[in-house]
Amino acid sequence: MKKQLLLVCCLLCLGTSLWARVGDTMYVNVEEAELKSGTGFFASSTGFLPYGAKVKVLKEDGRWVQVEGTDSGISGWLPFASLTKKKILSSDLNTVSASADELALAGKGFSAEVEAQYTTEANAAIYALVDEIEATPMDKDGLWDFIQQGQLSDGSGGER
Repeated sequence: MKKQLLLVCCLLCLGTSLWARVGDTMYVNVEEAELKSGTGFFASSTGFLPYGAKVKVLKEDGRWVQVEGTDSGISGWLPFASLTKKKILSSDLNTVSASADELALAGKGFSAEVEAQYTTEANAAIYALVDEIEATPMDKDGLWDFIQQGQLSDGSGGER
């Protein structure tokens, strides 16, 4: 019984360390993070922070975190996935030790082993199509029109 209680306590502590709390210091872990005025994809932009930028957590709302750049003073909302608690030692993406192929695989959520399992002649066309779609620039106005015409939910309550 004591072991189970200790395990539950450890899991709770681990789970809370993964989420942002007001006052926490975090770092941008994407190439360029666009800060938003609200917690939605279509919220207006308040600015951009580069990879490795240090931020202070102001507020947390589900998968979104309101932050302020400690050096820039820019504040806004980011998806929690764009942040890490681990200090990024270099903000220069050219000094990253991973290869371009490894970074591309990581972006797809794949390791080299998983990629090898899925890369067959039959699937090659599918991956080429995914790469083409990912490289297509997104027009937010066109996307908004598509959502409205299709009467789809954009997750923001229908407000732009």
